[in-house]
Amino acid sequence: MTRADAPKVLEYTWWGKDIRWELEAFGDGTRLTLWHNIDRRFISWGAAGWHICFDVLDRLLSGTPIGRIVGGEAMKFGGWQRLVAEYAKQFGIETPNWPPQAAQKS
Repeated sequence: MTRADAPKVLEYTWWGKDIRWELEAFGDGTRLTLWHNIDRRFISWGAAGWHICFDVLDRLLSGTPIGRIVGGEAMKFGGWQRLVAEYAKQFGIETPNWPPQAAQKS
């Protein structure tokens, strides 16, 4: 844990990478902003992984939980390849041609 400013900011290091969560009032709700310094070679994979995490959170909060999907399980998730391709296109990068096992070891 590098910073905890409840209820607005939480920062920590996870697997050698910095992560920051910010909450702020937004209209009648709350905006969540996530910052994560991901190696550019894996940015589309990281974005796809976080996308799946937020889908899981959305389902939990809506009362229709689908359970935990993390790490290698996220790569087996039905929409994984589509998300990786969409984020790569959005970021203007090519997706790595390595097998999923390479990402788990890095």
